[in-house]
Amino acid sequence: MKNKFPIRIIMLFVWSFVFSSSTLLAQAADIGTETALIMTGILTAFFVIIIFFVIFVLEGNIEPIVKFFNAAWAYVVPQSAEKAIQMDEDFDGITELDNRIPPWFNYLFGATVIFAIIYLINYHVLKTSPLPQAEFSEELASADLMRRVRIASEGEINEDKLAALKDDASIKEGMEKFKKNCVSCHGNEGSGIVGPNLTDQYWIHGGGVKNIFATIKNGVPAKGMISWKLVFTPKEIQQIASYILTLQGTNPPGGKPQEGNLWVEPKIEASDSVKIAVKS
Repeated sequence: MKNKFPIRIIMLFVWSFVFSSSTLLAQAADIGTETALIMTGILTAFFVIIIFFVIFVLEGNIEPIVKFFNAAWAYVVPQSAEKAIQMDEDFDGITELDNRIPPWFNYLFGATVIFAIIYLINYHVLKTSPLPQAEFSEELASADLMRRVRIASEGEINEDKLAALKDDASIKEGMEKFKKNCVSCHGNEGSGIVGPNLTDQYWIHGGGVKNIFATIKNGVPAKGMISWKLVFTPKEIQQIASYILTLQGTNPPGGKPQEGNLWVEPKIEASDSVKIAVKS
């Protein structure tokens, strides 16, 4: 038998693809993605067919087939016939041949044309797949729905009676969200980069949990801070604001200079009924 080594290489290549496609098929089954299941099944069947073809058809002499594919892939005019396509230009003894474009380039061009036709029919004629803008709108609507569900499950928050959270779980949740979303402007320790220093007692938009909550919720568009109310639920904003309050007085090295006004927490005066009860 001739060309055993190329056959073994082909078999190894094909078997590796079958194994990978089978793994993808199992993952797709776990996820439950119908499209992934179909595509992976087709891919697996295709490579199984290749295996049978290699075993039962190409086990003999594959040299003619190899030569055919090499010629089809990179066909050029044989050297003995180059004079027939030699052009008249001659630059310092260097001549040019009027050779044809390599077939692989034509194959690639043909594949792009076929892809463009399929894309046109799929997205613009039959409209079986959504365009990127429509897909983005669907994802936004889905995210908004999920956010509404989360807000409903957490219950409403009375912003007028908002208080800082003290429990470790809430502070930890606020810290994780702060370090994931806020450090690019305020620094990992809240010392300020683009945004202000959050560790001192000076605040541009007011300190205290209510003002910090409102700043996070509404953002500061003039300073480049987005509104986070579409990203976080009110409960999550309360957690972030409560964590920020724990940074007061930490004064990490390299902090930005003071900005805004010194914030003094207003004292809560007792109501008349409480004063009367105390006097009595």
